[in-house]
Amino acid sequence: MAVGFIKVMGLLTFKGAQRLGRFIGWTLWVRKTRSREVAKVNVGMCFPEKSEQEQLAMVKESLFNAGMTGAEVAAAWGWSREKGEALLQGYEGLEIMQAAIDEDKGTLFMPLHHGNWEFLNHAMYGRANILGMYRPAKMPPFDKFMHDSRARLKLGLVPTTREGVMALFDTLHNGDMAVVLPDQEPKREHGEFADFFGRPALTPKLPYELIQKTGCNVVIGFCRRLPDGKGFVTHFLKPGDDIYSADLKTHLTAMNKCVEEAVRICPEQFEWSYKRFKRQPDGMPNPYKVAKVP
Repeated sequence: MAVGFIKVMGLLTFKGAQRLGRFIGWTLWVRKTRSREVAKVNVGMCFPEKSEQEQLAMVKESLFNAGMTGAEVAAAWGWSREKGEALLQGYEGLEIMQAAIDEDKGTLFMPLHHGNWEFLNHAMYGRANILGMYRPAKMPPFDKFMHDSRARLKLGLVPTTREGVMALFDTLHNGDMAVVLPDQEPKREHGEFADFFGRPALTPKLPYELIQKTGCNVVIGFCRRLPDGKGFVTHFLKPGDDIYSADLKTHLTAMNKCVEEAVRICPEQFEWSYKRFKRQPDGMPNPYKVAKVP
């Protein structure tokens, strides 16, 4: 049913899908949903300088964008490469990505849950040999559909297992591109706390290990949604040199700083409904429990 629904969604025009997505976002906004309440906590923590009215406006727009991201999946996964690529209206920092690839010492690409990350597969098509990790879906038919939809754009995929991690190391050692997400909370043993928007956030250590053991380059990226169904602009960012530091804390802080810089470009398009600060250092309360988020 899920696969069938996505295929039916793929029959919509892109503007039609976005209108449906904004309606989904509106339903998340008008009711006391988990997504709305989590976003309110996150925006309040990360943008304390904004007034309450400004914060609520950002939360509302972020839910509209979240709805559109979901509705656009049918286009990202089901449309032809040419049709999907036509939605990419420009690139910011493409020379950063190209320089990293040309150096031929492996590139660690870290896409963000910002804008619509699925269209990065279209943006990166044919630029490098790419291997990324993904978490298999619980429903086998949906998992196969998701896997095949991404693989048709020449994105190699491995599961989030030890074997998958080792495959990323091999990919970088071969001078190719590995993909790791830097903006989600890892298991406690796989992360350390580092500053993110002035708050401690449990941050994944895997990028550090990949960089230190392979000497690869690092690029961060996202697809920014344009208004009125016009498509996306792809952004590639070069992190500060501290991301290559042998000191773990220095590396994690630099990585989060680059993520924060990317988010500030269009903060309403970040995935604020994700509990990014759920785990906190000892003695500090879970902000979502304090705010009684469902």
